[in-house]
Amino acid sequence: MILYGVPLSPFVRKVLFTLYELELEFEQRFLVPGDTSADFRALSPLGRIPAFQDGEFGISDSSAICHYLLSGYPSELLDTANSERVARAVQWDKYADEDLAPVLLAPLIERLVKPVRFGTPADEAVVQKAMREQIPPVFDHLEERLQTLGGEWLMGPTFSYADIALGAHMSSFLLSSLELDAARWPALSGWVERLQKRPAFQRLCDDAQRFNPKAV
Repeated sequence: MILYGVPLSPFVRKVLFTLYELELEFEQRFLVPGDTSADFRALSPLGRIPAFQDGEFGISDSSAICHYLLSGYPSELLDTANSERVARAVQWDKYADEDLAPVLLAPLIERLVKPVRFGTPADEAVVQKAMREQIPPVFDHLEERLQTLGGEWLMGPTFSYADIALGAHMSSFLLSSLELDAARWPALSGWVERLQKRPAFQRLCDDAQRFNPKAV
């Protein structure tokens, strides 16, 4: 197995999270978006990361890669024979990519990507605007959903792919050195604390923090 992409991307981290939870061996090739390598572009014609190769099979898009892995390596992360749970997981995955990821992008770029990849300082005004205006409505929704669900994880008492999908993007918040207001979002804070105790989550955060831009 070969994973193309850099751990600064939350979409790459989603695949890393899944691979680490499944305890699968793989090779990682550090490529940034738009790389023109022929083998990468054969998998990802638009130059988007991540891309993935497993034998003769290749594909891009983080969700597609993760569902391929979950289908090929059965685990408690997702019962692929249970259509209702698959549908719920897909719903959470879509929410994570389309609602959570965008509001965390600016802080991630300012506080992680710029210093690590380009050696430039963060624009703190951009970070604080995201914290005031963009992030709170999304966190309010997550807090309400988690309180309604009432379990330790997004799909019940057992950690699942839904937690991976959301957690990979939530790692952007932590990697940006932002503080989660536990008084305002107690259920969300509890979920994040449980997430941080998982070795696979710790590992993907370490990957991002230790990433050497000279590798690309």
